[in-house]
Amino acid sequence: MAHRYTYNYNTRRTGKRRLRWVFEVLALLLGLLLILCAYAGKFDPQSFFPAPFLTLAYMPMLVFVALVMVVALLCRRWLAAGIILLAFVATLPVFSLYVPLNNEEDLPPMPAEKRHLLRVMTYNVLSFNYNEPLASNQPLTTMSLILEANPDVVVLQEGGAAGIEWIDIPSLAPYVGQIKARYPYLYSSPEGLNIMSKYPFTTQALSEPRHTRSILGYNREMKSYLARAYDLQLPSGKQVRLIDFRLQSYHLSFGKNQNVRVSPDLKPAPLERMRRSFALRSNDAATIRQAIDNSPQNLIVCGDMNDVPTSHVYRVIRGEDMTDSWAEVGYGYAYTFNRHHLPFRIDHILYRGALQAVQAQRLKGGSSDHYPLLVTFDIDVKTPHAENIDDENQ
Repeated sequence: MAHRYTYNYNTRRTGKRRLRWVFEVLALLLGLLLILCAYAGKFDPQSFFPAPFLTLAYMPMLVFVALVMVVALLCRRWLAAGIILLAFVATLPVFSLYVPLNNEEDLPPMPAEKRHLLRVMTYNVLSFNYNEPLASNQPLTTMSLILEANPDVVVLQEGGAAGIEWIDIPSLAPYVGQIKARYPYLYSSPEGLNIMSKYPFTTQALSEPRHTRSILGYNREMKSYLARAYDLQLPSGKQVRLIDFRLQSYHLSFGKNQNVRVSPDLKPAPLERMRRSFALRSNDAATIRQAIDNSPQNLIVCGDMNDVPTSHVYRVIRGEDMTDSWAEVGYGYAYTFNRHHLPFRIDHILYRGALQAVQAQRLKGGSSDHYPLLVTFDIDVKTPHAENIDDENQ
């Protein structure tokens, strides 16, 4: 009996050591994978195809690894918990872009004079649901959300619909009078990059014109531009340029819409559609970056990037001179895409120059597959805003 007891005791002890070793190896592998997901945006997806998938996986991986750490603590696997904690610390700069925890007391003060404020909204309005038969003839909550928020300037993506100007979309008829009264300066472009402004502006297309693209290639005869610039004439006399853009979507539901003009190619598989989308966005990000480099110092870049913070596209467009307004003055995890169970922040407002973001809001509502971002800027800043670039962007 003594021999059997000793044998069982030693066996259990050896089993516990093995279990502890497995737990520590698992923690190390998960920690390394979390770090890879956080910084995969440093790789161009055209040279390292898994990179964009890894950046999309960062937040789900963070949640999973956090759960593993809780289990490690409950099981008193201190080394495993310490390994995961080190991985968390290594990715803190990335976490702060996704989930900023800005203390309201530490935010820049709101200017007392209204003329020193500029409230800018970016919103992909999904053509005001013109292409969705069940919603196309209904008065939409998208425009009522815009009017209720009452920003000074609204830059729209996917504003047009099948050749019809957005202001003429039937569902907007109940709002046209209110729109024109509140926003006397309007502009529609063939690419659906539109603006509603309380202030006058001049506009110019950025980049060379091209046929509208999809993941299947050039599939429409209409020529358009990747981005558009608006030079605002503000009451304070300050000059500020806005750049509006929309990059290639993932086309997760491509071809389901009866109004989408597709080429005769066979529809690629989902993985191939995403690969093509990543490649197109990577090329277009360089074009947007060139437009930023050729723009005045006081600049606000708004748009549907169709990619997350720390992605390769985000890094290229942000560069080392632009500030992410949500990361700087927002709070918490704010997703802007609300379909396909993919709660990612893929819409962004970046800025530089003698401006200061003082408030950032993600509004919920509307009938689009996106939620809008609304940022309030102090335009009475005398010196150019200089951001301390986080380690992950260097």
